[in-house]
This record gives sequence, structure tokens and C-alpha cells, in this order.
Amino acid sequence: MKRIPILIIIVFLIAFLSCEQDNTNPSVSNPIVVELDTFIVNNYIEDAKSLYFHEIITDIYHPNYNNPIIDTAEVTKVLMIIQAVYNLNSPERDTIFEIHEIHGHFCYSFQSISLNVKTELPEIQNLSNNIIPTGDSGLDHLLSTYQFDSVKTSYSYPSFPWLTIYTQDEYNMIPLEREFSDLPQILIAEFNKGCIGDGNTISLIRNSDSATITFSIGWGDCPAGCIFHKYWEFEVRNGVAEFIRVY
Repeated sequence: MKRIPILIIIVFLIAFLSCEQDNTNPSVSNPIVVELDTFIVNNYIEDAKSLYFHEIITDIYHPNYNNPIIDTAEVTKVLMIIQAVYNLNSPERDTIFEIHEIHGHFCYSFQSISLNVKTELPEIQNLSNNIIPTGDSGLDHLLSTYQFDSVKTSYSYPSFPWLTIYTQDEYNMIPLEREFSDLPQILIAEFNKGCIGDGNTISLIRNSDSATITFSIGWGDCPAGCIFHKYWEFEVRNGVAEFIRVY
């Protein structure tokens, strides 16, 4: 189940989406078609992926909530929204991209999941020693399906019975969390769902025909949650961004 890296897929989708609108998910899709600069693709792909995943993880009714595959077409559309703001000739655009260089503050895990395990079982002992396949058909099926090929145990393992498994592919870990939790060897499965503290970030609301994207900076004891924030809000419609307000 090896996959082409997401960046390669997105470069392909740039040409595809310029000719055809994807309407498979109208609740979050929007007809914003913009030619992507290499700078935006290289520097904002992680932001776009996290912004799209934020839509999923905050909406249990999202069409892709239970789909382990990340929808690269939707990620590309988010990139196009960022690109539309980047295309502006305005002091607000310069402040965001050149002065503050604002990126998202998300820390979602797409390539790893932590497991609280029954350390005494032979298959778990194999797994903790990076022996894959482990000898258990159910566990090995999931490891193989999602290409998990490396393991790191917790600092005081096995007294602290947690280990983390890693894949070179990227997935929506919500359904994987449930699949691993259903195994008899696994007590708890958890992926990283957020960052500690606060800081600069990007937020996005997409509608059927437009999007509102907000860039913000934070300062003042941000490891505990920033005391102060400043926001720049833009609306993007038909591939064109308009600055709305700063507050």
C-alpha cells in the first residue's frame, strides 16, 4: 500500500484542478482555482494539510472523518486559498509572508501513533524489538496495511507500557486509532492531536463559494497560552483574495 509522496501528488493536481472542479465533497470544497507558486507549495504544504485535517478532526460528520486516506485534492484547494492571499499587492500580505512569516500551530500526527500495550504478549515483545511481522495475524495486518515499519518504546518501557509506531506514509489517524484500539493486545491507541502552548497560526473557514482565512500572531507567555494576539482576515472568492480587517 505504498503511496506517492503527497507533494508529488499535489504538483500533479495543480494542473488537474485548473481544468476540473472536484465536487465530491461540496460541504468543504470551493471553486477557487489559482496557479500555485513553487514557494507556496514548498513552504505551506504542511499548513494546508493541517488546515484541512483541522476541518476533519473538529467535525465528526465530515465526509472523510473515517477515511484514512488524506484527500490531496482538498489539500491543494487549501494551498490555492493561501496562494490567493500571497498574490495580493498590499502591506497586509507583506506583513504576513515577509515580516512575520506566519505558519499554522497544529502539531497533528500523520505518520505515527502511540500504543498502550500488553507487554507480556510475545507479539508485543517482538514489536517492541522492531521485529515485524510480529507473529500475530491481526496486528500484522494493520502494520502491513498502513506500512508501519519502525517502533520506538517509551523511556521506561515496559514499566511504562507505551510504544510508538511509525510509517513513511501519511494518514488520517482517526480511523487508525480505532482499528488499533480494537486489537486485544492494545489497551489504548492515541495519535497527537495538538500542540502545547500557543503562538502564530492560521485559521480557515470554507463555504461553498468562498473562504475566510485568518493569519495571526501571538505574544506574551506563549508556552502557557499567549496573552496577546493580532489577526489579519481575508476573504477569497473565485481565486481572488480581499483583505477584510485587522484586529
